[in-house]
Amino acid sequence: MVTSQDSTQTGLLTLIAELRFKEKEQETALAQIRDSIAAVQRALELLRERYGLSVPETEHKVDIEKLRGKSLLQALITIAQNNSGRVKVTEAKRAILEAGIGGSGKPKTAYQRITSALVRSQRFVHDGPGEYRLVPITAKRQPPLALR
Repeated sequence: MVTSQDSTQTGLLTLIAELRFKEKEQETALAQIRDSIAAVQRALELLRERYGLSVPETEHKVDIEKLRGKSLLQALITIAQNNSGRVKVTEAKRAILEAGIGGSGKPKTAYQRITSALVRSQRFVHDGPGEYRLVPITAKRQPPLALR
């Protein structure tokens, strides 16, 4: 005799199998994307070697893996710390989109989200067009002790 408990358990086991299959598909897709990224990076290296193109000064200054799992502000602080306390929004945008940080991940609004995070955080000051500087954290000023 089949009970409702047995059918529920069977349904859940089937669901687990389906989810594991989807997970495997996603892992395969992610591996293909990573291979594509590596291929494009290699093509860029070959172009630079062949035509003597220089590597932009700020490229490769942030390890994308160090940004993953961080909030947008934490990622911006990490980028600044790796670039002498400075953040160029256009370069930060590339790194943040590649790391999959900052909300929906839509490139169309990434520049605005990054700029907004920089301004609102009060950890950065505007240092020029599209450029911000990290302000060091200082201890809050304590009022002097009252004389007794």
